[in-house]
Amino acid sequence: MERNWSIERMYHTVVNATDLDKSVAFYEALGFQVLNDRRHVKWPDFVAGVFGLKRAQGRGVLMNLPSDPSGPMMDILEWTEPRALPIPADGNHVPRIIAFRVKNVRAAYEDLKKRGVPVTTLAEPQPKELGVIGVCCARDPDGTLIELIELQPGIRHSQANEALSKT
Repeated sequence: MERNWSIERMYHTVVNATDLDKSVAFYEALGFQVLNDRRHVKWPDFVAGVFGLKRAQGRGVLMNLPSDPSGPMMDILEWTEPRALPIPADGNHVPRIIAFRVKNVRAAYEDLKKRGVPVTTLAEPQPKELGVIGVCCARDPDGTLIELIELQPGIRHSQANEALSKT
Protein backbone atom coordinates (compact mmCIF):
# COMPACT_ATOMS: atom_id res chain seq x y z
CA MET A 1 0.00 0.00 0.00
CA GLU A 2 1.38 3.39 -0.99
CA ARG A 3 1.69 6.06 1.67
CA ASN A 4 0.73 9.60 0.75
CA TRP A 5 2.12 11.16 3.94
CA SER A 6 5.40 11.31 5.85
CA ILE A 7 6.82 12.68 9.08
CA GLU A 8 8.87 15.78 8.33
CA ARG A 9 10.75 16.24 11.64
CA MET A 10 10.46 16.05 15.40
CA TYR A 11 8.21 18.91 16.57
CA HIS A 12 8.04 18.82 20.35
CA THR A 13 8.16 16.46 23.31
CA VAL A 14 5.62 16.74 26.11
CA VAL A 15 7.10 16.42 29.59
CA ASN A 16 4.56 15.96 32.38
CA ALA A 17 5.09 18.07 35.47
CA THR A 18 3.39 18.12 38.86
CA ASP A 19 4.92 21.55 39.62
CA LEU A 20 5.34 23.57 36.44
CA ASP A 21 7.54 26.25 37.99
CA LYS A 22 10.03 23.70 39.42
CA SER A 23 10.19 21.88 36.09
CA VAL A 24 10.72 25.08 34.09
CA ALA A 25 13.57 26.03 36.45
CA PHE A 26 15.12 22.57 35.98
CA TYR A 27 15.05 22.79 32.17
CA GLU A 28 16.38 26.36 32.31
CA ALA A 29 19.33 24.98 34.32
CA LEU A 30 19.95 22.61 31.38
CA GLY A 31 20.03 25.60 28.99
CA PHE A 32 16.46 25.74 27.67
CA GLN A 33 14.62 29.06 27.35
CA VAL A 34 10.92 29.87 27.54
CA LEU A 35 9.61 30.28 24.01
CA ASN A 36 5.89 30.55 24.78
CA ASP A 37 4.37 30.80 28.26
CA ARG A 38 0.93 29.17 28.32
CA ARG A 39 0.38 29.01 32.08
CA HIS A 40 -2.91 30.95 31.89
CA VAL A 41 -4.41 29.48 28.71
CA LYS A 42 -7.75 27.69 29.13
CA TRP A 43 -7.74 24.62 26.90
CA PRO A 44 -10.70 24.31 24.53
CA ASP A 45 -12.96 21.24 24.93
CA PHE A 46 -11.62 19.48 21.82
CA VAL A 47 -8.17 19.04 23.44
CA ALA A 48 -9.46 16.16 25.59
CA GLY A 49 -10.54 14.23 22.49
CA VAL A 50 -7.20 14.82 20.77
CA PHE A 51 -5.46 13.05 23.68
CA GLY A 52 -8.14 10.39 24.10
CA LEU A 53 -9.27 11.77 27.46
CA LYS A 54 -12.70 12.59 28.89
CA ARG A 55 -11.43 15.92 30.24
CA ALA A 56 -8.16 17.79 29.73
CA GLN A 57 -6.93 20.96 31.33
CA GLY A 58 -3.50 22.17 32.29
CA ARG A 59 -0.82 24.81 32.33
CA GLY A 60 2.15 24.76 30.01
CA VAL A 61 5.37 26.36 28.93
CA LEU A 62 6.93 25.72 25.53
CA MET A 63 10.75 25.76 25.68
CA ASN A 64 13.58 25.47 23.18
CA LEU A 65 17.34 25.59 23.04
CA PRO A 66 18.82 28.95 22.02
CA SER A 67 21.53 27.01 20.17
CA ASP A 68 18.87 25.23 18.06
CA PRO A 69 16.04 27.76 17.57
CA SER A 70 14.39 25.78 14.76
CA GLY A 71 14.87 22.42 16.47
CA PRO A 72 12.43 20.35 18.54
CA MET A 73 10.77 21.99 21.52
CA MET A 74 9.94 20.81 25.04
CA ASP A 75 6.31 21.33 26.05
CA ILE A 76 6.31 21.24 29.85
CA LEU A 77 2.74 20.50 30.99
CA GLU A 78 1.27 20.54 34.46
CA TRP A 79 -1.93 18.58 34.00
CA THR A 80 -4.66 19.88 36.30
CA GLU A 81 -7.34 17.56 34.92
CA PRO A 82 -6.49 14.71 35.05
CA ARG A 83 -3.49 15.07 37.37
CA ALA A 84 -0.17 13.60 36.23
CA LEU A 85 1.76 11.50 38.72
CA PRO A 86 5.54 11.64 39.17
CA ILE A 87 7.66 8.58 38.38
CA PRO A 88 9.04 7.07 41.60
CA ALA A 89 12.85 7.29 41.63
CA ASP A 90 13.18 4.10 43.66
CA GLY A 91 14.98 1.95 41.10
CA ASN A 92 11.92 -0.28 40.64
CA HIS A 93 10.09 1.69 37.93
CA VAL A 94 11.05 2.01 34.28
CA PRO A 95 11.96 5.66 33.71
CA ARG A 96 10.90 7.96 30.92
CA ILE A 97 14.16 9.01 29.26
CA ILE A 98 14.98 12.03 27.12
CA ALA A 99 18.51 12.08 25.73
CA PHE A 100 20.43 15.18 24.70
CA ARG A 101 23.71 15.27 22.87
CA VAL A 102 26.08 17.66 24.65
CA LYS A 103 29.47 19.23 24.19
CA ASN A 104 31.75 18.60 27.18
CA VAL A 105 29.75 16.16 29.28
CA ARG A 106 32.27 16.51 32.14
CA ALA A 107 31.61 20.27 32.38
CA ALA A 108 27.84 19.64 32.21
CA TYR A 109 28.11 17.12 35.04
CA GLU A 110 30.18 19.46 37.24
CA ASP A 111 27.93 22.47 36.52
CA LEU A 112 24.73 20.59 37.34
CA LYS A 113 26.25 19.23 40.56
CA LYS A 114 27.22 22.78 41.60
CA ARG A 115 23.65 23.94 40.91
CA GLY A 116 22.31 21.21 43.20
CA VAL A 117 20.80 19.12 40.41
CA PRO A 118 21.07 15.43 41.36
CA VAL A 119 23.14 13.70 38.68
CA THR A 120 24.27 10.11 38.30
CA THR A 121 27.89 9.12 38.22
CA LEU A 122 29.71 10.42 35.17
CA ALA A 123 30.56 7.42 32.99
CA GLU A 124 33.74 8.33 31.15
CA PRO A 125 35.76 7.42 29.27
CA GLN A 126 33.68 4.93 27.38
CA PRO A 127 35.28 2.17 25.29
CA LYS A 128 36.50 4.01 22.19
CA GLU A 129 34.76 1.60 19.80
CA LEU A 130 31.36 2.71 21.16
CA GLY A 131 31.91 6.24 19.86
CA VAL A 132 30.79 7.66 23.22
CA ILE A 133 33.04 10.05 25.14
CA GLY A 134 30.90 10.09 28.27
CA VAL A 135 27.39 10.10 29.68
CA CYS A 136 25.56 11.15 32.84
CA CYS A 137 21.91 11.48 33.79
CA ALA A 138 19.78 13.79 35.94
CA ARG A 139 16.16 13.42 37.02
CA ASP A 140 13.76 16.27 36.48
CA PRO A 141 11.43 17.12 39.40
CA ASP A 142 8.93 14.46 38.28
CA GLY A 143 11.35 11.62 37.66
CA THR A 144 11.97 11.90 33.92
CA LEU A 145 15.54 10.78 33.38
CA ILE A 146 17.56 13.27 31.34
CA GLU A 147 20.51 11.60 29.62
CA LEU A 148 23.40 13.86 28.62
CA ILE A 149 25.69 12.12 26.14
CA GLU A 150 28.83 13.31 24.37
CA LEU A 151 29.77 11.45 21.21
CA GLN A 152 33.06 11.43 19.35
CA PRO A 153 33.23 13.97 16.50
CA GLY A 154 31.58 12.76 13.30
CA ILE A 155 29.51 10.07 15.04
CA ARG A 156 25.70 10.25 14.60
CA HIS A 157 24.88 7.66 17.28
CA SER A 158 26.69 5.26 19.56
CA GLN A 159 28.24 2.28 17.85
CA ALA A 160 26.90 -0.18 20.45
CA ASN A 161 25.58 -2.60 17.81
CA GLU A 162 28.91 -2.93 16.11
CA ALA A 163 31.11 -2.81 19.23
CA LEU A 164 29.07 -5.11 21.45
CA SER A 165 28.48 -7.76 18.78
CA LYS A 166 32.27 -8.30 18.64
CA THR A 167 32.45 -9.34 22.31
